Amino acid sequence: MAEKKYGKYVNKLKFQKGRGGANARELVFVGGEELGGFELNFIVGVYDTIGDWAPNMGAHIHSFDECLLFFGYDEKDMNYLGSDMALSVGKEYETHKFSVPTVVAAPANVPHCPLVTEKVYKDFGHFHLALAAKYAGTRAEQEGTTNGKKYDYLFKQMKAKKGPGGANAVQSVAVAGVDISGIPMNFIMGLYNKTGEWYPGKGSCLHSYDSVLVFFGNKAGDLSYLGAEITIELGKEHEKHTFDVPTVVSLPKGTPHFPIVCNKIEKPYRVMQVGLSAKYDCSWI
Repeated sequence: MAEKKYGKYVNKLKFQKGRGGANARELVFVGGEELGGFELNFIVGVYDTIGDWAPNMGAHIHSFDECLLFFGYDEKDMNYLGSDMALSVGKEYETHKFSVPTVVAAPANVPHCPLVTEKVYKDFGHFHLALAAKYAGTRAEQEGTTNGKKYDYLFKQMKAKKGPGGANAVQSVAVAGVDISGIPMNFIMGLYNKTGEWYPGKGSCLHSYDSVLVFFGNKAGDLSYLGAEITIELGKEHEKHTFDVPTVVSLPKGTPHFPIVCNKIEKPYRVMQVGLSAKYDCSWI
């Protein structure tokens, strides 16, 4: 891929063994230098054990906006999480509990954590999407109390809906900035299970903002397995890139992309589309 014009924007996700315990069993961390120089970094991983993800570390803050996503790896139902979670937010360490796929907005300088997995029914997943090329955090001490509902607005259930089907998503969930406390980000996570072209006859799409497409597997036991072979065309040249392992594709604003075709499939796979804008847009050409 390196010899191609857009090759630097197509990168394999290199999953590694995580810290274990309640923290990730397996995960990948990707920074802005691997994402076209964007002000974005992300983690995606799999989790299977109860406990505090970072014992005795308390809460922390960032100088940038961040979203914390909790999702399940069920092959048929994106509305199943597979765990009971507790996350504290704010300087008061206000604790919120949830048992369904959820996104938590953490605007810049809002303390968050401890994060505790209280019960596990099935391996589950986590993304953090942070609006900075590099990740960094500072500890935040606990101060004061609340009525337990001060930070309700930061939590939103990620309720999946039926997708277009065919080679396109069978289920998907879409979130915009208005859903995440005004953070300038939008994302769509979809579950795919058939071969073919996502949008037959539509041509190429371009966005007015930087974005990434994260192709990852739905096999919680091996995140290095995608389960499908994908071809994506990039640029006005329709430069083709084909891969069969988890991959991130970075799209500088205005870069035409599509068609996207699933050539082969062994197991359902996921795609996370992240845009660095509060609102989604797409111009077909």
